[in-house]
Amino acid sequence: MVGFDDLYRQGGAVTWQAGKEDVVRQVVDLLMGLDGSSRVLDFGCGTGWTAEPLSASGARYLGIDPSAEGIDWARRRHGQGTGVRFHRLEIGQTLTEALAGARFTHIFALDALYFVPDIETTLRSLRETLEADGLLTMISHIYRESRVADSLLDAVTREQGYPQFLSGVQWQILLERSGWKDMRRYRFYDRRPFNPAAFLGQPADAIALARQLYEREGALVITARN
Repeated sequence: MVGFDDLYRQGGAVTWQAGKEDVVRQVVDLLMGLDGSSRVLDFGCGTGWTAEPLSASGARYLGIDPSAEGIDWARRRHGQGTGVRFHRLEIGQTLTEALAGARFTHIFALDALYFVPDIETTLRSLRETLEADGLLTMISHIYRESRVADSLLDAVTREQGYPQFLSGVQWQILLERSGWKDMRRYRFYDRRPFNPAAFLGQPADAIALARQLYEREGALVITARN
């Protein structure tokens, strides 16, 4: 993921969280079925703000990310408390090497999988880390069905790296080819009134676009079983 260290240094994690937090909480509550026996891998955890909703039920949590700045932020914010850990995915390190044989009941990926260059290899590697019938839950705000996604592509590519610009059906086909089953698609929307103050310092056109993205277009959510 290119450019995320700079994003976090400049305080971008605040706006990153502001537009996505309500959808994450809905998805956790309605789709994931987490409890004290769950073991969650947060793939592309960034600054780790999703650790709180994903571990609130007592689930054990591991967040991984290639951003040194993001992982440092996550550790400062959450510490290494009971059941919550963070690990940096080193450059050139495979997911299998990074996880050292750890197994999970759930994998969560928020706006992360579409930045992976070799997506099919990654989807297969993720599946290998799951227990039988384990659940993958992926959330994407950049997807072909979104009427504003085209407006985001140039800025996202310039600042964070080229995203895989796929539709829900295309994601399902990739998942199926990688061995996943029982794929389901959803759209989730931010239930809160849009708060421009959460995007303070951004240009007016960027704030207007954020409103369309989070409030009107919503997120594509896909779940799949191992």
